[in-house]
Amino acid sequence: MSEVGSIDRMVIKKLTEIVLANLEKENFGVKELALSAGMSRSSISRRLKSALKKTTSQFMRDVRLTKAMEMLQSGLATASEISYQVGFNSPAYFNTCFHQHFGYPPGEVKKRSIILNESDDDQPTDFARTDSNESLIEDLSFLTSVFNRRNLIEASTILIAFTCLTLLWYFLFFREATMLDLSKLKEGDKSIVVYPSKNLGDNPENRYFTEGFTEDIINNLFKIQNLRVVSRTTGDTYRENSISAPQIARKLGVNFILEVSVQQHDGMVRVFVKLIDAIHDRHIWSQKYDRKSADIFLIQSSIAKQIADELQTVLSSTEIERINKFPTRNPEAYNYYLKGRFHWARMTQEGLNKSISYLELAIASDPNYALAYSCLADVYYNLAWWGWLPFADGIFKAKEYAIKALEIDKNLAEAHAILGAVLCWNDWNWAEAEKQFTHAIELNPKSGISHLYYSEYLDMMGNNIEARTHINRTIELEPVSPTTFYLSALYFYHEGKFNESLDNFRKVEELNGDLCSVYWRYFDIYCWKNQDSNALQTIQKIIPLQRFLENDANNVLEQYNSNKINGLLKWLILAELSSPRRELLILAKFNARLGKKTEAIKWLNNALEMHLPGLPQINNDPDFEILRREPGFKQIVNRLGLSSPQNPEKTAKQNLKRHKGKQI
Repeated sequence: MSEVGSIDRMVIKKLTEIVLANLEKENFGVKELALSAGMSRSSISRRLKSALKKTTSQFMRDVRLTKAMEMLQSGLATASEISYQVGFNSPAYFNTCFHQHFGYPPGEVKKRSIILNESDDDQPTDFARTDSNESLIEDLSFLTSVFNRRNLIEASTILIAFTCLTLLWYFLFFREATMLDLSKLKEGDKSIVVYPSKNLGDNPENRYFTEGFTEDIINNLFKIQNLRVVSRTTGDTYRENSISAPQIARKLGVNFILEVSVQQHDGMVRVFVKLIDAIHDRHIWSQKYDRKSADIFLIQSSIAKQIADELQTVLSSTEIERINKFPTRNPEAYNYYLKGRFHWARMTQEGLNKSISYLELAIASDPNYALAYSCLADVYYNLAWWGWLPFADGIFKAKEYAIKALEIDKNLAEAHAILGAVLCWNDWNWAEAEKQFTHAIELNPKSGISHLYYSEYLDMMGNNIEARTHINRTIELEPVSPTTFYLSALYFYHEGKFNESLDNFRKVEELNGDLCSVYWRYFDIYCWKNQDSNALQTIQKIIPLQRFLENDANNVLEQYNSNKINGLLKWLILAELSSPRRELLILAKFNARLGKKTEAIKWLNNALEMHLPGLPQINNDPDFEILRREPGFKQIVNRLGLSSPQNPEKTAKQNLKRHKGKQI
């Protein structure tokens, strides 16, 4: 090691860290390494050839193989599974490279290594990732990459001895200090994020199965009352960012991570799960399941109960009953359902339409599959909501399938939530909608969609405090959802808290939400804050995204220069009137801002006659504050079956007092 200069050693250590951080990415090659290191490919090549007599590709392969040796010695997975986990796209190629590098195949590692006879609970297959022992692990990788093949036997002996000494030191002096003391955690403080399944099969089409399997594990964990579970989409996001377990623990406020790998082939399924103490990056428990595909629900329930046991959480008889409940006994129906849910989750018109065909096949295979009916109800609800299906047709089917699901399983929280949404947005049956929402949350307090739909209802009722409570609960469950933050921003807007609203809409933009919708909301906020130039700049961003505005785009500056924000509002009204699809609520809003009360109420009456689903939101919207004393507006509110907001001290009128300024 003395032959390698200190600068080269630092560079090699840095390169090793980068390769290890991107270990599972089989397409992470020399180019990507150079970009991550901030060095040129030629510079890296010169240093590695000078210090190690290796090409960059050889160096990267050796780092991966060294890590594979460490994993094989720990016995956490098979050679085939590890081959994918260290970035090889073929187990056969991995075996060949491993044999060439170490002189024997992966299958002989256990025979040639010193085996530590520890029980499953105490076996330290992963070191806690602290600065001190991390450097020891890196030094091991560095040692094996420096020694040449002629010294392989001596290097292997030194490596094994050094590993044993390190493990001994770890057990005697460090392990107890870096364990999360479960006895000191209150039941409600236990929290977990589930990493999305790693599809270990050769067929990329199996992605639907791995995603669906992960989601169902999460749904089972939701049934454990004293465990906070973060959504799969959040796990997806942080998994892709390749950040460390302690970083995830801090960002999400979780104590534990569950990693899941799934492989399906010829009617068999292999599942490998690993539970990690996220704060200390320490392995707690792992298990491999090899079962028939028909036993998939047994695996899922076993995992949930084992995790509860590992986290020292006592399950009630009701929780055990819910975890053991199988949604279907038909493997074919379940397979179709997973495909349908996979396409539904894409939330595109094409995806939702594909979802329908698979869900109908699931129902044909098992006519009593309540979850399939519930998912189908949600598909039609979203097709109607986004205008991809005539609203009346989509809502009718959504209601029909939600009721059918509840006829089969009256305790299905998702179906109650969808039925509540239909009763809220289409039927305007407020009392029955609230019953469905509250019952859904009672059945599953961790259902993000139930809290989200209920928060929308509460917002329309003007109950700002409770709406904020439930949207915050949704954010806890779905912390990277653009939709959740959009609604949070909208509720702040309705309260007149424009700075908070702006911050939340910016969060939506960061999360790649619908930019056009966000820009319109920016414009609304800048109007209330009397920020003329910001309002203009926002409209200029909207114009390329809205075709009907392009026809008169050259005239926008003239209108702005003539009367600032009021000029922009007049320009927008004229553009909307010329649009083939007039937005009646937009016309009402812009006219209300200009003080044209009669015109605004006319458009609201037109929206009422057309039964536009978004109309009830006027009850808690500051844009219509100027109309609240008008008899015509009161008549519309009464026909909607609404009354004045339940918390007058929190209404938009009260909050807007702090934003007095020039009349818009």
